[in-house]
Amino acid sequence: MNNSSNSPVQASNPIPLAVWYTGTDKVRKGEAFCFDISNVTGAAATLYNGLRHSYVTRPGTTNAGAFAGVASRDAYASATGTQIELYIPGSKGVEVALGVDTVLNTGILTFQVGGGNGAAGRFVKAGFPGRGSIVPRQTVTAVIEASMTGGWSVAVDGVTMTVSSTTGLTAGDTVILLGGEEESGGAKVIPGKYVIASITSPTVLVLTTAVSTATSSAALTCTGYAYTGNPTCQADLMEGDESGGVEFLSPPNAGITGFAYMANGVSFVCGGVTCAADVDVTFANGTVLGEKKGFVCLGTLATKPVTIDLVTTGVVLAGTALAEITGLDAALDAAYLSWHGEWRTIAVVGGATEA
Repeated sequence: MNNSSNSPVQASNPIPLAVWYTGTDKVRKGEAFCFDISNVTGAAATLYNGLRHSYVTRPGTTNAGAFAGVASRDAYASATGTQIELYIPGSKGVEVALGVDTVLNTGILTFQVGGGNGAAGRFVKAGFPGRGSIVPRQTVTAVIEASMTGGWSVAVDGVTMTVSSTTGLTAGDTVILLGGEEESGGAKVIPGKYVIASITSPTVLVLTTAVSTATSSAALTCTGYAYTGNPTCQADLMEGDESGGVEFLSPPNAGITGFAYMANGVSFVCGGVTCAADVDVTFANGTVLGEKKGFVCLGTLATKPVTIDLVTTGVVLAGTALAEITGLDAALDAAYLSWHGEWRTIAVVGGATEA
């Protein structure tokens, strides 16, 4: 197959694929989708079902390892789903939906997994290279406001937000909440896509719907970004192994044992909270030789850290036994591991410590 543009004029080199989107929401150009690999419509899991490779859904934890491509154009919402065109890995110079500013030819970005209604599928942070990651081929400054360290907060009414600056934002613009605080009493921030109702000051905005599960006792810190329209960037879609996407996790203030995480890709832990007890990840064994997993702290977790407890003893960088990795409690603290019949540390960064 010849995918070249064969033209002296400006043109991208896309590789298109027609698929059926089973969702009922509006599709925006450049958003990422994954194959609906768990589909059992008309066929049990034990039977052949071609829909698993012709149907797509928003990226979730069950299909993050089956990246399909990015939408070639907008598509209207439909109550029964709709056919859309994707550009698949290997496409060059196509547009991807952004959740962060980009610099020409600098770094990579990876699609977001989960995160509430309408948030999945934008390219926000760098995960592993491969299918589902992109290389930016354009400098874009379009994300108007963002906080990845817990610098935002939502008031007890659930709709009034304090941010760094509302300059450039107007009613009708979009706020994506990646995560946020969960009080010991149960009130917590609900990740997802929200609409600005009004701007009331240089640092305060009001949303059209509440972002917390209940009335909180105090303002809840949160992590996210805000933009106008649908910011996109010219990019090359990487090929190779599945990147697995990136997800955003929010530890509860009370701490937790068995902190849930996706098996694929990189998990970013939202900061800006005080944890009364450790946030313990019960890190399960891998299933595929060479499988990779990363954990990265976005901001400060006061008092207690994230701890990664291995189900089966692994191997540290120095070659001795690895039982856990602790000390993930500051921005950019990170641990990266690879499965070889046992987990082996690829790297620990910042305050992360092997034990």
